[in-house]
Formats: sequence, structure tokens, C-alpha cells
Amino acid sequence: MGRNRAKTTKRLLAKVAWLYHKAGLTQQQIADRLDINRVRVSKLLATALEEGVVKISVISPYVEAFELERELCSRFGLKEAVVVPRMDSPKALRQAIGLASAQYLEQILTDDDILGTAWGSTVSEVARQLRPERSLPNLTVIQLMGGLSHATSNINPLDITQIIAEKYKAKHMTLYAPAVVDSKKIRDILLSEQSIKKAIETAKQSTKALVGIGPANEQSTLVQSGFADQSSLQGVIEKGAVGDIVGRFYYTDGQPVASDLDDRTISLELACIKKIPFVIGVAGGPHKVNAICGALRGGYLDALFTDDNTASSILAMSDSHGS
Repeated sequence: MGRNRAKTTKRLLAKVAWLYHKAGLTQQQIADRLDINRVRVSKLLATALEEGVVKISVISPYVEAFELERELCSRFGLKEAVVVPRMDSPKALRQAIGLASAQYLEQILTDDDILGTAWGSTVSEVARQLRPERSLPNLTVIQLMGGLSHATSNINPLDITQIIAEKYKAKHMTLYAPAVVDSKKIRDILLSEQSIKKAIETAKQSTKALVGIGPANEQSTLVQSGFADQSSLQGVIEKGAVGDIVGRFYYTDGQPVASDLDDRTISLELACIKKIPFVIGVAGGPHKVNAICGALRGGYLDALFTDDNTASSILAMSDSHGS
């Protein structure tokens, strides 16, 4: 008797699952047809999934990326991760990451936000790819660091800030100071100047931030821009630096690297970056894996936009060294 009842229940389970997933009936239609209540239909569908009567497969080239995104969020406590496909060239990769990041930024920016922006070619690509459908006149866009007068304009934080502000018809605030100066004394004098002090204080109040993640090598924006020479960079590398955010270098565990270069840098300190409620990091490519890992371990990012190869390498490195 009990065995027959079990068979009947299993048949009902399969019937409900088939009607819902194959025949396309709604839960209410199934309830009406089988003369049972809708709550029972819902429970039977859940049981069918739990017991393997129903197996759901998502057939899409995006599935691997979704798994990487889920694992990045789980491993590093991120609120969001977006993984784009690998590309044939660094330029194509920047464009892919830039587009995904721009579309995300369009969704989350609000009219009362203060958006802090950094420098770099990927951050610049985000600004270029923005196509907002609405104006945000009360949005304030502010530099998180000084300008790069020696750099091409497409990576300069001043130009990036202006582009974003223009696209949203928003306000922007300029930090009229170079990213790196010749001495700590000069930096301290500049930081005491009223307009610079006000810009830094506003940057500290950012509600969201868009930052690039640079490697501690000759490909660093600081070196490419001409603000830091090889000697200065070598100094932080010898100390164990793996990457930088807004020109502030950090170790593999994310802790800041104290150095002469750091003393001459005009930007938010890493401790201030960490206090911004939502920081979006945009970076990809094998040369940035160590830098991204350090940024994640330091807890500087709330969202990461990268490519699948880089994401896989980050997770593999996390497995071998611990997150």
C-alpha cells in the first residue's frame, strides 16, 4: 500500500513538472487540471528540482562568465562582478570592459551622487562609451587625484571628469594640481591651498568611484605619463608593491606601500578610497592579475569589471595563496 502511494506521488511530481516545464502551463492551470491547490503545485515543483526530477540547463556562451562572476563575488565579497570575453588585442579588451562598465554606470548613477574618477586608458574608455538616456544636473563628478599634464589627454583624470560631466549635463570639480610633485614639501604646500583642499575634501565625500588598477611595472600610468621615473618606480617595486589605485601603491595583501613617491603624490589615500561606499574597478589583461588581486585583498573594490582570462587567473592565484 505504502509503495503504491509513493509511486503515485512520484508520478504526480513528474506530471506537474512536465506540465509546467514542457507543456508551458501556469501553476494555476496545473492546479485546476489536477484538482489540487496552487500552493501544492508550487511545492511539488520545488521538490522536483531538489530531487533531480527536473534539471535546468542554461545553454549560452555566457554561462562560464556568470560562474566566474559568482565566484569572484563569493571569494572577495564583491557586490558586483562582470566578466567580458577575452579579446585579441589590449585595445579591444579595453573597449569591451569600457562598454560593460559604462552600461552598468548608466544604471546605478543617481542625481545626488558624487562620482570620483581616476585615470588610465580603461577608465577613459568607460567615459567614452557612456550613452546616458537622462541628464543628472545635480550629479557632481570629481577627480580623485591630480592631473597628468605630461600625459595624453585620453588618460588624464581632468579630461575624464569633464567628459562624464558633459554627458550627464552634471557639475564637475577640478583638482588643480599635478598627480606627483618634486618633493613632500611642495605637496604639503599645495594641499594647504584652499581650492585644492576643497577639491580633496569633496573627493573624500564621493558616494561612488570609478578607478583603474595599475601594475607596478613599466606599464604603470605613472611611468607612461612621465610623472614617475624608473628610479621612483623601482623603489616601490623593491619594497614589494604589486599595483596602484589613483597612484597609491600597495603590497600583495593590499596594504599601502610607504615611499618617497607616495609622499609626493596628490590623490586620495587608499584608506579614503576604502571608505567610499561603492568603488568600481576596471582592469584586465595578464599583466594586471597581481595588481587586481592586491586590490581585492585590500578591500578597495565593491565591483570589478574584467575579462574571463584575468578572472580565471585571479581565482587560481587566490586558490594557491588564499584569498
